Amino acid sequence: GADEYMVKPFSLKVLYAKCLALLARSKSGDTEKDPCLCSGQIKLDPMRMEVTADGEEVLLAPKEYLLLKALMENRERVLGRERLLDLVWGVDFEGSDRVVDSHIKKLRKKLGSFGGSIKTVIGGGYKITS
Repeated sequence: GADEYMVKPFSLKVLYAKCLALLARSKSGDTEKDPCLCSGQIKLDPMRMEVTADGEEVLLAPKEYLLLKALMENRERVLGRERLLDLVWGVDFEGSDRVVDSHIKKLRKKLGSFGGSIKTVIGGGYKITS
């Protein structure tokens, strides 16, 4: 909706002042926390779809990105293969659940020394730790 209503004719100075006031109000009310997900030195920015490890950008395939995002949104919680398949590939996925394992392997490799933060829980699935 409209915040301000101005009738014609109007002064450009008044319009400019009203715009500045609106911008100031919108910035002062912007107390939203950082939307980035962090786990140790790994940072995932969902707004930019960017992943960094120790400040260095990591280029991920779309499924690897979604897999990392699912793990980071559930940090320290074990997610089984079936749950990861639902979150990343969707409930209609008909392939093998081992596709998760191969993507985890690729993800660990791309994260380099930080890939070890993705832990395998035998009989449970995967989790990411700080």
